[in-house]
Amino acid sequence: MNQDRFRFFPVSLHESDLLIGVPHAQFKQSMVETTLDELSRIRKILDGYMEENPSFGSSLDALPLPLHLSEIPEEVQTMFKCGLKTKTGPMSAVAGLFAERVGFRLVEEYELEELVVENGGDLYLKNSTQLTSVIHAGQSPLSDKMAFVIPEGNWGICTSSGTMGHSFSFGKADAVTVIGESTPLVDAWATALANEVKGPEDIEKTLDRINPISEILGCAIIAGGKIGIRGVFEVKLLS
Repeated sequence: MNQDRFRFFPVSLHESDLLIGVPHAQFKQSMVETTLDELSRIRKILDGYMEENPSFGSSLDALPLPLHLSEIPEEVQTMFKCGLKTKTGPMSAVAGLFAERVGFRLVEEYELEELVVENGGDLYLKNSTQLTSVIHAGQSPLSDKMAFVIPEGNWGICTSSGTMGHSFSFGKADAVTVIGESTPLVDAWATALANEVKGPEDIEKTLDRINPISEILGCAIIAGGKIGIRGVFEVKLLS
């Protein structure tokens, strides 16, 4: 984390454990309460929906869109749609959803020029100038050896793994990192792609599969001491 560029502060509520970075000059203590309020708002929506629809929170497979889609909360709609696109359960998008919605609210209320919201390794990023995003893969010898160069914009950068962290995966990848413009969607794609990687022999064919997927702008897969990278972003070696 670039502590010269960002002033970081943690915010936790139930399963959400966020690390948020804002420009030093723009930090306000009230950002903590704003974040907690947004986390509580989303949590209440999801808990309420899952109470009436338990499969929404437990299914590992995509669920069909409800008949009266416009009548359910927009956050729930987003998770349904992410699951359908990636053929995963709706909860595959939940960490990215929380990160992005907290990011949107902080940017709007505090007119932030730049922002990082990290939620369990999944990032919402707003940057006004170029920065680098390190590819982390736990105990792999390739962990933290390379980084994506991220241009100005609003980005989701999400990682799934079968060897580190608490998230469930059918695969054995050390890390599958996906970058795009929608944080919940790339969160779901990271889950879906990581499920397919059982070993280094699966890296190339998994990367080949994402070529026609327009919402995936960058992807790195690390498994068994090998790495594969595709996408529009420059990649740099780290010393």
